[in-house]
Amino acid sequence: MRFLKLFPLLALAVALGCNKPQPVSEQPAAPPKAATVSVDAATAGSITGVIGFKGETPKMKPLDMTADPGCPPQPQPAEVVVVNGGKLANVFVYVKEGLPAGSFAVPNEPVVLDQKRCRYNPRMLGVMAGQPFKVLNSDTADHNIHDMPNKNPAWNESQMPTDQPIIKTFANPEMMIPVQCNQHPWMRAYVNVMSHPYYAVTGPDGKFEIKNLPPGEYTLGAVHEKFDEQTIKVKVGPKESVKAGFTFGQ
Repeated sequence: MRFLKLFPLLALAVALGCNKPQPVSEQPAAPPKAATVSVDAATAGSITGVIGFKGETPKMKPLDMTADPGCPPQPQPAEVVVVNGGKLANVFVYVKEGLPAGSFAVPNEPVVLDQKRCRYNPRMLGVMAGQPFKVLNSDTADHNIHDMPNKNPAWNESQMPTDQPIIKTFANPEMMIPVQCNQHPWMRAYVNVMSHPYYAVTGPDGKFEIKNLPPGEYTLGAVHEKFDEQTIKVKVGPKESVKAGFTFGQ
């Protein structure tokens, strides 16, 4: 009789256990579309240029990373605006309009975002939709990588120095996705997901190059995390190397 009295309670406990919410597994990214656009290397051109900076470089407070012994013990320069000799680094330059309709081949090799000296390297980068995106941790510090997209699923994962690389893909084109480390608030990078391979990021000398472009008339865009986007019109003839540039400033 005592067992019969306990039986309803046991049945209720089992039912509640079966109804516990289960973790939602991450949905795999859609495979990249088959390439339908081919570029004739015999007629392809390129766009090269330099991004200038006019005015006084913004003064930024040095970064204090001493709270984590795995980070540099001395104050570190901020990287929000990096200007060298009047040239602006970390500008994302891309073909915004004018490309042939269709899909472009997606590279198999990954785009790599590394964590070195408690910074993201590089700070600005591009990746094609469907291309592998690999995150490394070269530090002795633990990190927590958190992207914040609007058009792609978000993810938030911890990574110790001994952990394997984190490999993701972005299914949908999207500009300027912030990536931050939840453990080190000064760490930030920006990922630009593109539907084509025609983009570049300026280095410390402010230079960029976009190669293997089919002849045509294009709108070229330039984006920096601190400043508004700029655009210009560019015409590329067969086997022509066209020079183009932008100037940002205060």
